[in-house]
Amino acid sequence: MSAHENEGHFPEESEQNEIGGPVVVALMILGMVVLIIWASC
Repeated sequence: MSAHENEGHFPEESEQNEIGGPVVVALMILGMVVLIIWASC
């Protein structure tokens, strides 16, 4: 049942993805920077 409810909310999810997408990319970049700094020490 919850899957069908989620399918009905695709427009809202797409709006959240427009905001969440760059945040996920920024977190990945931040994580890579931390790993590079940690590896260089």
